[in-house]
Amino acid sequence: MSPSDMFKNSPIHVNCILAIEATVDDMRSQNEATHRLLQDILDKLGPEQAQNVPDPIRPPTRGSAQSSPIPTSSVGRRKNFLKPSAPSEFNGDRSAGKAFLTSCRTYIRLCLESFEDDLTKVVWAMSYMKARRAGRWVNHEFEHKAKSGHLRFIDWVDFEEEFRKDFMPLNSEAAAVNVLETMSYFQGRRTVDDYLDQFKDLIEDSGYSDPKMIVVKFRRGLDC
Repeated sequence: MSPSDMFKNSPIHVNCILAIEATVDDMRSQNEATHRLLQDILDKLGPEQAQNVPDPIRPPTRGSAQSSPIPTSSVGRRKNFLKPSAPSEFNGDRSAGKAFLTSCRTYIRLCLESFEDDLTKVVWAMSYMKARRAGRWVNHEFEHKAKSGHLRFIDWVDFEEEFRKDFMPLNSEAAAVNVLETMSYFQGRRTVDDYLDQFKDLIEDSGYSDPKMIVVKFRRGLDC
């Protein structure tokens, strides 16, 4: 190739070299990011679990068996790392009964493998009912078990029904309807967010399902 040809093609070669260097830099950045991510995962694993995870950077040797870097039991293993917040201690206050029951449901749903049967769910939930009226209620239940050999509850659904009777507001639907028929739910000096939160709770408790009625009630209580 003559010097003139090399001179003519030099811009093309320079562009190719720059493109290759950019590609290499991108691959190096992606490799470093992947390494950091996998290292974070390894840091969260316990020592026994981490030693079973292959080096994410070192390629497998020819003699080694080709296998997935994620073990087949990874689904169950990841569940063990899921640690939702346990329910707060419940003292029997009816205004907090719905929130307590919801938190119990959430925990059970996320950690279902931790509960062998409905009896385990019930006793676990009762373990957070320690103070005041809730504590006395639990004591009565265990006294009944000591005499009869079993709790009053057939299953978790039966426990929820009894819990609603004793620890959730009585006639909550009628109470919500009565509030929506007065001016006590109006926004007043509250923010729109606070007004909206209370309005949603009232609609849910009241059982209203007509969209037109809900809109009318909302606009009626909203200060413009």
